[in-house]
Amino acid sequence: MRFELTLLGTNSALPAFGRFPSSQALNVQENHYLIDCGEGAQIRMSEFGVRRSRIRQVFISHLHGDHVYGLTGFLSSLALLGREEPMEIYSPPGLEEAIRVFLKHTGGLSFPLRFIEIDTGRHQLIFEDGIIEAYSLPLVHRVPTSGFLFREKERPRNMRPEKIEAYHIPYRDIPAIKSGADYVLPNGRRVPNEELTLPPPAPRSYAYCSDTAFHEPLASMARGVNLLYHESTFCEDLREQAPLTGHSTARQAAEIARLAGAGKLILGHYSSRYKSLETFLREAREVFPNTELGLDGKVFEVPLEREI
Repeated sequence: MRFELTLLGTNSALPAFGRFPSSQALNVQENHYLIDCGEGAQIRMSEFGVRRSRIRQVFISHLHGDHVYGLTGFLSSLALLGREEPMEIYSPPGLEEAIRVFLKHTGGLSFPLRFIEIDTGRHQLIFEDGIIEAYSLPLVHRVPTSGFLFREKERPRNMRPEKIEAYHIPYRDIPAIKSGADYVLPNGRRVPNEELTLPPPAPRSYAYCSDTAFHEPLASMARGVNLLYHESTFCEDLREQAPLTGHSTARQAAEIARLAGAGKLILGHYSSRYKSLETFLREAREVFPNTELGLDGKVFEVPLEREI
């Protein structure tokens, strides 16, 4: 039951120092989602063992090139590999037009594309399947931009095997009990659900906050998230420049993590002016100790934990 994030690219606009532009792959219980698709993303997929054929949904935060220039190559490669299954692409307005123009002049694909436009000014449910719900997170950047919050759906409660035996519970009644129902014995006595079941593992969550200036409302929208990726383009030496370009510092990212009560903060989207990343980590940990550097190829897992 994996909940696993693989970082494919962690730099900002220019690839530098072995760091590619933004792209990530999220695996939730073997359902695979691509988050942004900067230049070289499919190369990183091959290097880091991400099976691109498993991806059914793509989430694009905004239309700056370092977040989308790998998308046409990714889609074309899937066509060359014979894909027939549809692909859903969630993005701000404008991406469909750009992709359709490109495909018009390059020969098209072997599979259908479905584009779903995001209202980047609203925090709302934009996608769900049997495993997760995905929400938009309004961000503050130079073009319409949305982050994404991915949250597992709550699982049914787990039966206590000894209670099935003790009360001779028929198999046909188990689904209702796992959904929260009490069990009524033949003599009319009601056995409360809490006696019959164990709580399911707590739903796991991940928030992706790509290009954005410091935006305190993000903290409430991502409250209690297990993993928080927040862009940290600059260190404190360029703090005054950050809002002018629609970006954040590592310390500001840490402040959002602290306010949100996040489990772990992942830094990324580093400016190419920085070769060493140690200052990012130090400045962020002064505010939020459980911070890690995002690096190309790094994998973050959220284990299952039972609710108490």
